[in-house]
Amino acid sequence: MMEIISPYSGDLYEGPIWHPEEKVLYWINILAGTIHRLDIKKQIYQEIKLKDYVSAISPSISGGLIAASGKSIYSVTLDGNVKEIYTVENWDSRNRFNDGKCDALGRFWIGTMNLEEKYPTAGFYVLDTNLKFKQVLDDVTISNGLAWNEENTILYYIDTPTKKIFSFDFDLEKGKIDNRKVVIDLSSQQGSPDGMTIDSKGNLWVAMFGGAKVLHIDPKNGDIIDYLEVPTPNVTSVMFGGDNLSTLYITTAKIHLENPDKNAGYVYAEKTSTSGTKINFCGF
Repeated sequence: MMEIISPYSGDLYEGPIWHPEEKVLYWINILAGTIHRLDIKKQIYQEIKLKDYVSAISPSISGGLIAASGKSIYSVTLDGNVKEIYTVENWDSRNRFNDGKCDALGRFWIGTMNLEEKYPTAGFYVLDTNLKFKQVLDDVTISNGLAWNEENTILYYIDTPTKKIFSFDFDLEKGKIDNRKVVIDLSSQQGSPDGMTIDSKGNLWVAMFGGAKVLHIDPKNGDIIDYLEVPTPNVTSVMFGGDNLSTLYITTAKIHLENPDKNAGYVYAEKTSTSGTKINFCGF
């Protein structure tokens, strides 16, 4: 049975990550600029506040977290020490950072989104471990969910308003993507695809914003295997964690709801019969 695990609700909870060494769950409240940390077994909860919005976090090989906030990428420690790693020059003020994750060699792949959520002014970028930043996609409206297959030969990617999940051939050594294909068109589904993760069998789990569910999808044939119902419409992202990576953690949001229901904006947990994959650490 799905249970609430966050002590409070938030306007835009997103980006859950399970830290494999600390054995804790992190997530963010994007517009509030807060990072949340919960040791579920010990029931110890902590918040870290940044000066600007925070759109994505990832564990770092140097300890602490990497966070995308404002126009920059930062290193953040548990005691709240924030250090700038990289700032984007010639920032397009029509956009903000959105979802991001690190690949198996520690590069940080991060997208932007149009602030009005309706114009293709945004893009998809990669920050290499040598701090070289380059754009890999343009004409994006809301860059969102990311996942790599186990072999690191495919990158799955979501541009939310298209209602499609795409795949790219992924070159891990060179950090390049090409040959975009449509994995599945979700236009017939209620809601729009948001955050995404991949399980140990190579299947995708996709949060449906406005759809009150998480879809379980086989990317090899585009079939929807199953789905999980979530007791609030705006499901934002998902991540496997806990013992054996068999618990699916699900973030939700209150934004865009005129009268948010009592279940909106919490983090949920659901035991599954499958297991997830370990998160990649950033190489900064």
